[in-house]
Amino acid sequence: MVAAPLWLALALAGPAAGPVTVEIVAVGHVDAPATKFVLTIDLTTSGDSEDQAKAALAKKKAALLKQLSAAGATLTPDEAGKFPPVKFDALPSAAGESKTAEEKPVSSERFSVQASTRAAISAAQEIVSKTEGASADQAPVSSIGDNSSASRAAKRDAIARAKLDAQNYADALGYATATVVSVSERGDLGTLFTYGMSMAARGPKSLFEPSRGDTVPIDVAVTVTFRLDGKK
Repeated sequence: MVAAPLWLALALAGPAAGPVTVEIVAVGHVDAPATKFVLTIDLTTSGDSEDQAKAALAKKKAALLKQLSAAGATLTPDEAGKFPPVKFDALPSAAGESKTAEEKPVSSERFSVQASTRAAISAAQEIVSKTEGASADQAPVSSIGDNSSASRAAKRDAIARAKLDAQNYADALGYATATVVSVSERGDLGTLFTYGMSMAARGPKSLFEPSRGDTVPIDVAVTVTFRLDGKK
């Protein structure tokens, strides 16, 4: 007599009569209102000499920052001085030709300002657009100063998703209840893989691009173990 494979024997035997456990990795998501907007500004001036160009840059930057501060946007502390002034020497003019404004030495600097509201950063963008030699081509980056509240909301969403999946297992296996046994935020390979797949499903920008909208996406992965009990 030929014995059936173990997997076939278990399948033919049907589901276990007693309770079983199921472990589910769920990713919770919330879109939290941004509380910080950072705008990157490029400022350029020229002068008859490098020193004059540098002095003109410092003067124009100070005047611009004063206007921006009045609108509610201030120099970003952690980026101040991160981008030192970059000076470009003009190419020598041809013999007999006088220097034009474009050929004068140029001094440029990139810096960032921050604001707590979209309205303030929009006002800052308007000021920059009206300032000669200034530009802010990229949309401001938005973030959350303290994301603890948003993270807790994302965890609640993850638990809710896990409960739905657990009940689906219970229904499919003929159990009446799905009771939470344990919850973990451990970053094991299974949790990280599920989190990565969830982010990838939303597109590459969710992984590599900073948020530039009025809300900031917050995602948290949790592992929940359920006991399925009470055969129907």
